[in-house]
Amino acid sequence: MTPIQQLMLGVGASKKTYMDDLFSTYLWTGNATARSINNGINLSGEGGMTWIKNRTSSMSHQLLDTERGVTKILESQNNSAEQTDANGLTAFNNNGFTIGVSGPYNSDTHDISSWTFRKAPGFFDVVTWDGNDTSGRTISHSLGSVPGCVIVKCTTHSDSWQVWHRNTGGNQYSLELESSNGRITDTSMWNSTAPTASNFTLGNNDKVNGSGKSYVAYVFAGGESTAATARSIDFD
Repeated sequence: MTPIQQLMLGVGASKKTYMDDLFSTYLWTGNATARSINNGINLSGEGGMTWIKNRTSSMSHQLLDTERGVTKILESQNNSAEQTDANGLTAFNNNGFTIGVSGPYNSDTHDISSWTFRKAPGFFDVVTWDGNDTSGRTISHSLGSVPGCVIVKCTTHSDSWQVWHRNTGGNQYSLELESSNGRITDTSMWNSTAPTASNFTLGNNDKVNGSGKSYVAYVFAGGESTAATARSIDFD
């Protein structure tokens, strides 16, 4: 066997995942006709989230994910509960998604942008839960690494978006996505506990863990590595 044959055999032995498989920035011009947006992201098979914005008008940002299902919208610029739009995003596909004729997605001649994140270890996850008003509750995620950012929204009530970020200065702080305010000090939000490679912790704050309420979290990788090789090249 030649060296080239050996190299090609090694390439075929394992399936590699590339950034193009996990994340897409995709632009289109609306035509007021239902159609598929093929961005190369397998949402129906792997799961994930897409964030859509009509750039021509002042329509709301639209956030949709596979955990809550198609047509279920959250808007990042306000604290509204989940809404339903049967003519917005109508299907998650194995290479993107399908849109209907609603203005934020497909107004005729309008410029539309989208950012799509696929669920994958070490990159992104979407999780949901029902609140229980209990401090110290842990919510499991599948990153397999420490998150760098966790964005939480109550889907059943009008509560502010809450953001934990590794660079806010401590686990007693939270940011509100729809607000221009600085960080908020509130130990009841994250229970003053840092996320781990398998979960993040909630306090009993109504905005993240209220009894009788439901929530979604978008969990992004990017936490500081605790490995001894984190600041050096590591071959395994």
